[in-house]
Amino acid sequence: MEQDNDRQITLEEVEKEILKELRMPEAVGLEPPHLSAEGGNPSRKPFRIKEFDSPRDKEMAVFTHAKKLSEYIFVITEKSPKKLRWSIVSRLQNASVEIVENLYRANFEREEETRIGFQKSAAVGLKILDFYAETARKKQAITIRQTEIIARQISETTRLLNGWVKSTRRNKATP
Repeated sequence: MEQDNDRQITLEEVEKEILKELRMPEAVGLEPPHLSAEGGNPSRKPFRIKEFDSPRDKEMAVFTHAKKLSEYIFVITEKSPKKLRWSIVSRLQNASVEIVENLYRANFEREEETRIGFQKSAAVGLKILDFYAETARKKQAITIRQTEIIARQISETTRLLNGWVKSTRRNKATP
């Protein structure tokens, strides 16, 4: 477990975790069940959200990681206890969406001071999201493994965001 904490989780690993949560064993390299315990149809196509597939255009990595993080949060919180869905779970979901929103606002802003403000808002949002994820774990709305994946994605997104902020400041300094 200690060795596992040192490596960075890749987008492919997050994608596999999302597919596991969606119960798509064939997508993560496992044999598909012929019939599920619920009496499922083996000829039925697997559920796939095409809007969440990797973009074909060159999008900044910070956007891709933030979107995958938000998608993962929505997938794992579908199974949360009903008593927590209107409290910590909705806050967790909203915080993940606000991060992506602030990133887009920063990207479309041409004035550097305003751009840095939106980038800071996204950074604060990542810290708040980490708090909500830890609280959701304590309340057993999500598992320890899910919290670990969220924490790693938050860390990677924060790292990418910090690089973008440094780049923005560097561009501001050079006329």
